Amino acid sequence: MMSFISISQDLTPKVREIDKLPHYCFTIAQSREIAKLLELGKYNDSLVTNLSLNIKRFELVTQKKDSIISFQSDQLENYAMVVNNNDRTIMLLEETIKRKEKKIKRSKLHKILLGISLVALGTLIISK
Repeated sequence: MMSFISISQDLTPKVREIDKLPHYCFTIAQSREIAKLLELGKYNDSLVTNLSLNIKRFELVTQKKDSIISFQSDQLENYAMVVNNNDRTIMLLEETIKRKEKKIKRSKLHKILLGISLVALGTLIISK
């Protein structure tokens, strides 16, 4: 690393290149004068353009974030509907299964009663 001092006599800085990068050198008095001018707003145009560019970027990011939030909330509503429809379908299938089980039990009972009545009828016919 190389250290050196370079001083400019007016408000224009001396430009030194260190590792092929420009470096601007001011005296302490020049730095104070530049700070006063910045506070008074003489060189705010570059700050204003940078800030307005940052504001535009933040607005774009906010719009993108809002669109993503909207999309995800719509997606969440759709998933809720799918879950609700699945629950309804499951309930309907359970009711259908219960009805079929009742029919099967009734048919078994009818078959048992028919068998008993046939045996009873057969015994009556044989006994007469």
